[in-house]
Amino acid sequence: MPLDLATFPFRTIVFDLDGTLIDSARDVGEAVNRVLAEHGLAPLDEATMRSLMGEGGRVRTRKAFALRGVMLDDAALSARVDDFVRHYAERPVIHTRVYEGVAETLAALVASGVRLAVCTNKYEASARDVLRRLGLMDHISDVAGADTFDVRKPDPGHILNLLARMGADRAQAAMVGDSIHDVHAGQRAGLPTVAVSWGYTETPAHRLGADAVVERFADIPAALARLRPPRP
Repeated sequence: MPLDLATFPFRTIVFDLDGTLIDSARDVGEAVNRVLAEHGLAPLDEATMRSLMGEGGRVRTRKAFALRGVMLDDAALSARVDDFVRHYAERPVIHTRVYEGVAETLAALVASGVRLAVCTNKYEASARDVLRRLGLMDHISDVAGADTFDVRKPDPGHILNLLARMGADRAQAAMVGDSIHDVHAGQRAGLPTVAVSWGYTETPAHRLGADAVVERFADIPAALARLRPPRP
């Protein structure tokens, strides 16, 4: 059912991607494990890989190698990240799934006149490719990845630069995500924040400090409707 924009307090909603809109941990993990295998290292299990989600490919790759006893200098890390990006691009959505209610809720928000954006620590081109392959890109006005600006979440500039590029009013924007990085980035940008109860964070959603927590994606519009937009 379309929202009543006369009463809905937001005109732009910024979403995290992995762990919020999609469950991509297995495909990401398999790409990381292929890089480890190229260097004679044993794979990481899925539970471990899920614990490494949320901070972007560079941090995840460094931690994955460290768990196998290999400390990478900057040059080696950059090379291994390039390897990961190549492997991931070959098979980005073999196991990845869209969480229940995402497509329908995004479509309803757009139909109501709300603009949607994605702010992710995945590289921008990769995020756009995954969104297209999963049929979600038609709902998204813009995407900012880890390489889009000079900063990334939890730095608030990641969100603020995205809103500026969209020409969106921060005073009518909100942030939705699954991790402490999303909540902190949104709060530091001055945006109301909603945390989802699923995703990859090891900290329970109700302890992230968000303004609201939802158990179902379809509940996000109602949760946002109860929040006040930031002051200009």
